[in-house]
Amino acid sequence: MKPKISSHSIPTTTTTSAAGVIDAHVFEPAGRSSLIRGTIVTVHPWSALGGGEHNTIGLARHLVNRHINNSERDVDGRDINSFWRVVTFTLKSNSFWQGGAIWGICSNHAYEVQQTVDVVQWVHQQYGVDGSIVLLGSSAGAPMAGTAMAHLQQLGNITVSAYIAVGYTFGNFASIGFGRHFSSVMSSSSSSIPKLFIMGERDEFTSVDQLKDMANKMRAQNSNESNVVVEIVPKVGHFELESPRYDPLVAMIVLDWLDKQL
Repeated sequence: MKPKISSHSIPTTTTTSAAGVIDAHVFEPAGRSSLIRGTIVTVHPWSALGGGEHNTIGLARHLVNRHINNSERDVDGRDINSFWRVVTFTLKSNSFWQGGAIWGICSNHAYEVQQTVDVVQWVHQQYGVDGSIVLLGSSAGAPMAGTAMAHLQQLGNITVSAYIAVGYTFGNFASIGFGRHFSSVMSSSSSSIPKLFIMGERDEFTSVDQLKDMANKMRAQNSNESNVVVEIVPKVGHFELESPRYDPLVAMIVLDWLDKQL
């Protein structure tokens, strides 16, 4: 039996240009001797719709706690006894006096996107030497994370090694609020970044056919079709997939995919 590795979270704060000081947590294996492969930055569901950092805490713990035996190696013979650091943070939304959700939609969620960019820059400053940076967005946080990825590409000083979306809101109704983000993950400029889309078969916002159609359009932008992967969780809805019950499964899908991609 593989030994269980405990993790600990470090409460911290970081200062963003958009929202000032925001709360964050850094999850790492307990014991600094563990090899850190990189940092996964999570972007929780939109707070204007009730989302918060609590939606990503459970997933973060499962992502960190996975242990790979010392004797295991990947297909290329590399030692894969390693772990991912995970950063969660409180993504603030525009207050009522700032226009609230309506202004968020009209501004393409610029407030939230800039906070995400700032957090990734902070992660790079703190842990850049530790390897890859991966962006993982959940629900409405996924489109915002995708646009943050595009902005970081334009800045040019930080490389996002992979992008993961859990319940990306590609559906027709959802596109009213988030459609302007779609080009960030669909464009040829981001085609070289590996992308994983995880969705419940019964997602209330996006159908399986819609997601697969979007994925095929992304693959058309890249000669390496394996760069875009879709994983459908059978008989599960959008909000179910966000629940703690599915954190272990989502973590397993994410980590298995990262093992193959990075």
